[in-house]
Amino acid sequence: MRMFFLASLAVVTALLVLPSGAQTQSRFFPLGTDATLECTWDNVEDPDNIELVKWTFKGKRLREGNRYEYSSEGTTHRLLIKNVQKKDKGTYYCTPKVSGDQELAAGQFIVSVGKAKLPNAPDPREINLSEGGTGSLNCNYAEAKERYGLKQYWTYNGEKIKSETQVHKGSRTQYRTYSDEQGRDWLVLSEVDVEGAGTYKCNYKYPDKQIFSMQFDVNVSEVRGPADVIRNVTVNEDRYTQSLSCDLSALAEAGITSYRWEKDGEVVSNETDPGRIILTENGMQKTLEIDDLNSEDHSGVYRCIAELPYYPVALRFNVVVEPSRKERDFAPWSQWSTCDRQGKRYRFRTCIAEGCSDYYGFVYEVETAMCSENM
Repeated sequence: MRMFFLASLAVVTALLVLPSGAQTQSRFFPLGTDATLECTWDNVEDPDNIELVKWTFKGKRLREGNRYEYSSEGTTHRLLIKNVQKKDKGTYYCTPKVSGDQELAAGQFIVSVGKAKLPNAPDPREINLSEGGTGSLNCNYAEAKERYGLKQYWTYNGEKIKSETQVHKGSRTQYRTYSDEQGRDWLVLSEVDVEGAGTYKCNYKYPDKQIFSMQFDVNVSEVRGPADVIRNVTVNEDRYTQSLSCDLSALAEAGITSYRWEKDGEVVSNETDPGRIILTENGMQKTLEIDDLNSEDHSGVYRCIAELPYYPVALRFNVVVEPSRKERDFAPWSQWSTCDRQGKRYRFRTCIAEGCSDYYGFVYEVETAMCSENM
């Protein structure tokens, strides 16, 4: 109790009321955050008796403005320090001015300032997704985010995700972000492809430039297409021509991105063997025609490949071109005829094997040569 004299004959007792809690409090505030100091006086008869509270720092009164803001509620008075800097370190006082008999003591705060003390980051989480599927990543750092005014952003393999829809330029993987009612931050992945696999981080940037991150190691398993549909084709050189046909109409709704022909793993075009390998198409019907059949040149594995969004589908032709049977099935060539008026000469041979007409479509053949040729 503190006593003082109002008159020489009368003695009156005045109550000294201290701010709630310790008279001197130590507070730490991270750089760049907003700090609040609070003084509350209990047992005050009427809060309105506190006419004002003077806040001082280093002997100077703090005025409201760009850096400081006052507020009060009942007997609680607050000082808001905006964007705390190193220069804000020191001792602050809240000194009340009151009407009536009570005498209120000043509060004292010893403020220290420095970098925020970040928690230990959790172990990386492994996320396994399938090509073409979806997945969600989420971080729960809501309390610190709100308390320190943290800026949140996502990164992929160390680079900030900047595109509005894709995780990076080399991937078709789509994404979107949002915060739920509990303050958790979400990254939702969709249309995932193999190129979308990698290290994702949920990052929170503190005002003092420190960054707290939670890591997700995302694996994407490739979806494998069905096995090739196989057709075995055996043809003799004597047939001269063989066509391989591929109907892709059943795959139209699956979204064909491209198609191609291959022979023994190499892409085939009309320039591969001009005049002998000819590619044509009629809508979804794709055809490869082989002319002037040769067992060495044209035997092999041909594939008609349709590329779908996540895997290829192929029709495979195992083509065997047998050597000509004519030397066995036909009698020897006749002698060359004499030259005719056009300067041509001829020779003949006849098929002597059974079923010649069915197999060759003829039973004898004629060979023509110019008389100038050395036959």
